[in-house]
Amino acid sequence: MKEKTTEDYIIDPDVYICDPVPQQTPDQNMVYPFYDHLRDNRLTTTRCKDCGHITWPPKIVCTECMSDQLEWEDFPPTGKIYAFTVQVGGVPPGFQAPLVYALIDFDNDLRIISPLIDTDPDDVHVGDEVVLKVVEAPRDRVLFFFKLKK
Repeated sequence: MKEKTTEDYIIDPDVYICDPVPQQTPDQNMVYPFYDHLRDNRLTTTRCKDCGHITWPPKIVCTECMSDQLEWEDFPPTGKIYAFTVQVGGVPPGFQAPLVYALIDFDNDLRIISPLIDTDPDDVHVGDEVVLKVVEAPRDRVLFFFKLKK
């Protein structure tokens, strides 16, 4: 692994940035299996073994009954766009304007928000199906997004 240098954290010598990508190892993150699942191209979350509640994002304790008896569960392979918006200015570093953000409904009764990548905003409509798109991030990490199902 390459040794980190100051340049890894600098856009310009006078401007420092924070690292927005979560740490993804067992010693740094209690829900690290989530990232291991992403590396296998699986979007997962946690379900309580005691009360059956599904949480998003993944948790280590059930938000309904406070049980710590949780198991990993896969999301359905596709979701449907409930609503979306297009950001044309001030997009985060690493993204190109325009950027589409969508509220996505899944058959497991969860709704999540995510950017849509590799997507022309003119092609996006409420009700369109989307699929998971896992992207490699710096320092051996991964992020998840969605794209329109072709």
